Amino acid sequence: MITHTFILPRDGCDFAHWRGLARWLWARQVRPEAVVWHTEDAQARTPDLFAPPTRATQLADLPPAPERPLSVPRSWLAEAEQCLLHRAPSRFALLYRLLWRMQLTPGLRHDLLDADSVQMQHWIHAVRREVHKTHAFVRFRPVALADDPIDGCGPLHVAWFEPEHHIVQAAAPFFVNRFANMRWAILTPQCSLRWWPQAPDIAALAAQGVQPGFAQQPLAGRPGVLSWGPGASADDAPAADAGEGLWLTYYAHIFNPARLKIAAMRKEMPRKYWHNMPETQLISPLVQAAQARSAAMLANAPTTPQRKLPARPAQ
Repeated sequence: MITHTFILPRDGCDFAHWRGLARWLWARQVRPEAVVWHTEDAQARTPDLFAPPTRATQLADLPPAPERPLSVPRSWLAEAEQCLLHRAPSRFALLYRLLWRMQLTPGLRHDLLDADSVQMQHWIHAVRREVHKTHAFVRFRPVALADDPIDGCGPLHVAWFEPEHHIVQAAAPFFVNRFANMRWAILTPQCSLRWWPQAPDIAALAAQGVQPGFAQQPLAGRPGVLSWGPGASADDAPAADAGEGLWLTYYAHIFNPARLKIAAMRKEMPRKYWHNMPETQLISPLVQAAQARSAAMLANAPTTPQRKLPARPAQ
């Protein structure tokens, strides 16, 4: 049996690229077990000495394939695109195996207990959850930056985040819509995002090193360019500033010891995110003092309000 080895660009999350290769494999009737999938990033970290290709496999470089019908539900395509954002190296093989099996057994798409389908849904859930956690747990710090007619004005707000999956670009629209007038950047080990709020188009950022293939204009009818580039390290993120101290003071004062639920807190705010969130340094002392503070609140006699509302005039 001939084995086909494919290397996907960068982290392998380019769904259009994977989809083109999968269509070619189906047209050539290459069985799932005869395909080996790699990514450029994984090859760079741990090179496979037995894989002859050294660059991403391009559809144009493959031999022509005959026309062969291929049908999957539209909803499956959207879910497959999300599934590719998971970090599991076996995600490419699983998706192609499902694609192959759905052509032979059309009813498979309705089998909720199929092992491959269950695994796919598990990965999609993990991706969606981390996108949500990214929206909640990214913390920006301001960095002084000169005003620029193309870039905008005000400080550059920089955040450091360490996602488990390849969700940085999937999470970006939330920040673009919420902070459309701010200059901001999100640094992660996988890739870095930069928002240029006043850039009229991508070409205007050529002097900044922004390339057309690594940028987009997500807001129709108004300026603003989102660009992405290589990953960064925690050392590239800015240090704490005075504003962070103000945030910690606010966080400590809104803490309600009587409503503390440790298990629920850890479920909604997993510990793996804590080291990049400044307020988590207050959690342990606040939790330790919660019982005593609650007891003191109950022991204190109720106070009489010093200000009373005036009585309503008789009708």
